[in-house]
Amino acid sequence: MNLEDFKLKYQKQPVIEYSNSVKESPLVSVCVVTYQHASYIKDCLEGILMQKTTFSFEILLGEDASTDGTREICIEYAKKYSDKIKLFLHHRENNIKINGSFSGRFNFIYNLYNAKGKYIALCDGDDYWTDPLKLQKQFEFLEANTDYSLCFTSRKIFKEVSKEDSFEILKNQTFSSENILKGMIPFTQTIVYRNSANYLLKFEKYIKQDAGDRILSYILSLEGKIKGLQDITSVYRFTGQGVWSSKHQGTILFANLDSLQKFYKDIGLTEQNKYFYEFLYPIHLKILFDMRISFLNKMKEFSKIKKRYSFKNKYYFKYLLKYILELFSVLKQRNNK
Repeated sequence: MNLEDFKLKYQKQPVIEYSNSVKESPLVSVCVVTYQHASYIKDCLEGILMQKTTFSFEILLGEDASTDGTREICIEYAKKYSDKIKLFLHHRENNIKINGSFSGRFNFIYNLYNAKGKYIALCDGDDYWTDPLKLQKQFEFLEANTDYSLCFTSRKIFKEVSKEDSFEILKNQTFSSENILKGMIPFTQTIVYRNSANYLLKFEKYIKQDAGDRILSYILSLEGKIKGLQDITSVYRFTGQGVWSSKHQGTILFANLDSLQKFYKDIGLTEQNKYFYEFLYPIHLKILFDMRISFLNKMKEFSKIKKRYSFKNKYYFKYLLKYILELFSVLKQRNNK
């Protein structure tokens, strides 16, 4: 599938490309997807525009028909930086639903098909970069190490509601496709990877599946090694407004894990393979355990998980113990009232 095939299949209303004077041969394409990010998109764009590089780069800015003023801010920046920003104004009619819910997948794929750079960098509209040399560092690494397909970095996590900071620090590590299967995932807003025709051809069959970031990372890992740099270059902003923060967390969790199970089977891994139990089962339970829902609802979701996996699995007993301990804690709190 190419861009024209993609549009024929998924586009119902033509995407409007805002007038620009961006060079046709940038070395890096920075892809930004934004929707209802009026409070954050300026930070995102300023973090990209401040990059100090020895090479040219373009910003592909996909705006998904926001109603909170995001579109107007994007137009303002596209006018001011017409030599850097290609603005795509999308329509909600083109939105691709995943498991019955609206997604940014059409916007995301449209950016990727339009990327002209040798390398592609990603940053969502509510995240932002803090290191002005971020792109330069990753570009230099990938240029010097052709056996690597992707480079990502450490990041800061900022919780918008509580104003708390935390960090995910790497140690200049090298990862492989096996690490992805075991649950490691590069931090999306820090990624820079080699642009090639092969990865999009492989990814297109998963356009309507959840867990797209993990699937894309695995596909890219088949084309080369993955480098994790220790430098903190970006901020992941946890706003509490995403799908993982909604009251439908249980439904989303199972949909995400279902997609991963389908993907694992599609690449030849069956339930007998160690990754099904070393990754899918524990992450399934860990996310459920951390979800902000009532204990009773957790137990209902947990009973569904039990039906999916073997009782002989060692992880079953490990996480069952956690739930028993939580039960005692809840009962103790009630008794003390």
